[in-house]
Order: sequence, then C-alpha cells, then structure tokens
Amino acid sequence: MTDSDPVAGGGAPAVDPRGWALPRTVGLGDLGPLAEPISEHNGQAVAVRPLTDHPGWLAKLYRPGPHQEDGHRIDLLISAPDTLPEAERASLYAGTCWPAARIREPGNPAVGCVIPMAPEQYRSELRRGKFSERRFLEIDWLAKSDESIRRVGLPCPGFEGRLAACRRLTELAAILEGLGLVYSDWSFSNAFWSPEGRSVYLIDVDGCQPKKMPDIHQPNWADPLTPPGSDADQYTDRYRLALLVAKCLTGRRDASTFHGVAASHWLNQPAVSEVLLDMLLATDRERRPAAAQLNQALNNGPYLRAVPRPTRTPLPQLPPKQPTVVLPQPSPNAIPKPPAVARISTVEEQQKPETGPSTKWIWVLAFVVILVIVIVIASNH
Repeated sequence: MTDSDPVAGGGAPAVDPRGWALPRTVGLGDLGPLAEPISEHNGQAVAVRPLTDHPGWLAKLYRPGPHQEDGHRIDLLISAPDTLPEAERASLYAGTCWPAARIREPGNPAVGCVIPMAPEQYRSELRRGKFSERRFLEIDWLAKSDESIRRVGLPCPGFEGRLAACRRLTELAAILEGLGLVYSDWSFSNAFWSPEGRSVYLIDVDGCQPKKMPDIHQPNWADPLTPPGSDADQYTDRYRLALLVAKCLTGRRDASTFHGVAASHWLNQPAVSEVLLDMLLATDRERRPAAAQLNQALNNGPYLRAVPRPTRTPLPQLPPKQPTVVLPQPSPNAIPKPPAVARISTVEEQQKPETGPSTKWIWVLAFVVILVIVIVIASNH
C-alpha cells in the first residue's frame, strides 16, 4: 500500500483476535444494555459507555447529527487491518482501541462505534500523600523525571523503560502511516503507559482519516510548518510523534527537550538523535523522516538519510534560569560558633508575665505619685 492508496476493504474479513465476533455494522439495540458513561463530552464523543453484556467492550457515541462521511470512514478503519501482514495486524489490535463495528440507526449511519476497553495492565496505583488512586496511566508520566515518577509509587522506568515504550509507540505510528492514515492527535492524553509491561496503548484511533484531516490543536503541540487553519497530514504527524518521543526519552517537556536530544549520548541507539532532530527541525516539512525510520533507529538500526541532508532551524532558546542566591561562606580560618541550644521553658516561666520596658515605667510613675502625696501630707503638718 502506498501513500496514494489509503486503506481499502476487500476479501474475507480477517479474524479479530480480541474475542468477540460481531457484525461490522450493528444497531444500538443489538448491543444490549449500556452502563453509565466512563467519559462524556470528550472530543467528538458525547459519551463512552461500557456494554453490560460484553465486559471489556465500549460503545463510543458521537455527537448528534447525520454522519454519512463518518460512516464510510469508520468502515474503512474497521476493514483496514485485513490488509496488514499478520504480525502488524496483531500489533494494531493489541496496542490500540481499534474500532470493531460501526453503530448505525435509521437516519444516522454513524451513531458511534464499538471499541475495546484498554487492558487492565495500563492501570496503576498512584500515591499522593496518604491517598492512592488506581487509574489508567497516561504517557504524560514519561515526560517527567524518574524521581517524580518514583514519588507517586510507580516503578522507575530508567532509560531502558522509556526506550521500550517509545519503540512500541513508533511501531504503531509506522503501521498507521503505512495504511495512509493521519492521526493528528499525538499528545500526552491519547496514549496509556504500562510501567511493568513497558508498553503503550493508543486511544481515540477511530478519529483517523485517510491522507489528511482537520488539524487537532493541542497547546504546546503546534507544528511550526503547518500553517494555522490548514489540514494535518502525515508530515504533521511526524513532527508531533517526534516531539512526544523526545519528551518521553528525555523526561523533559519544554524547550530543553530539544537540547536534551541534541546533547544525548544514547550509545546503543546512535541514530536516534539525528532522526529526531530532522523530524523536529527540518526546514522542509516533506524532508521529515518517516515514523518507520524513527522506529528503526530506536531498535538500533541505521538512519538511511537522503542526500543532501535536510537543513534545520536552530535549537529553540532555553527558558531563562531563575537567579541563584549565593550564601556567604565562612572563612576557612574562622572559629566556628557553638551550635545554638534550644531551651524549653517551664510551665511557671510560660505563665510569668513579661517585664518589658513599658511595665518598668508604670512602676516608676506609681512610685513618683506616692512620693508626692507623702510630701504634701508632711507639709500640712
């Protein structure tokens, strides 16, 4: 399949290994009762509701209105894995909530779609002080330091854990790009991370579109070479994928991410830095390396770069450092003062009234008044 030939159906459907053989088009009533929503008014979905009779499956319901184009697009997505080699098809099903069926109703061909729930291995216990919460763990955590991760009770990933997660992420991205699909929504909130499994799980993939799609704006994820208001395409995806991988590998999330990649010493992955910098800084967006090239570099492979090499923009400016307060240091010949000893007052001392300057002046004034009275009495006698 080429970039000009996006996903297409045809032939007998491949076996879905996820355990439920349902028709690829179903009515809402065919799914049985729906449980309370686990998510509402998020993106294109008005609600995501578990299927009571089918544990592990969800109905993702779209906002009201006819969606003729969405119906065709979802059918394309459902049939897309049929065109893949078996290993890639298994990876796509295992690593994404790929839609299994389109939900239709009279007058609306795309009420929503049936998707699998993320596996339980992507839930982790987060400790915050005396409280803990078990929840799906977003890949956002990899864009933090190992110490920050350790503080909430999660296993420290180290570089090897970060590398394993990024390998899985780019493997999925390469499959999507090979299918001619644009995802656009590469960001912290759309992938879950399993510290124990060192793997990731991509969500909201039912929004993928062939070749191009409206650009999904996320703060701090804007592609500098995709003009505002224009569509996202595979080159936009490459930039955002590289930015996500760079943040997860370095544990940073501002301009220092770029500097961290440029100064990296990843000995067993010598090509990773160069591939990432070309994806992030190439002045020609069409010269950005493909997701498959980044995945190859992350797996110790070479970077087969076209000649001449892409020109790059300069590294972004680092944020200003906070001023450091330098405390005076004692002279090496100075005699150290003995440490202060805290004194605990007794109960009587704590209850004893203070005799400050104002109290003393009151006693002096009283004495003077008494002395004057005595002199006046003595003079009358």
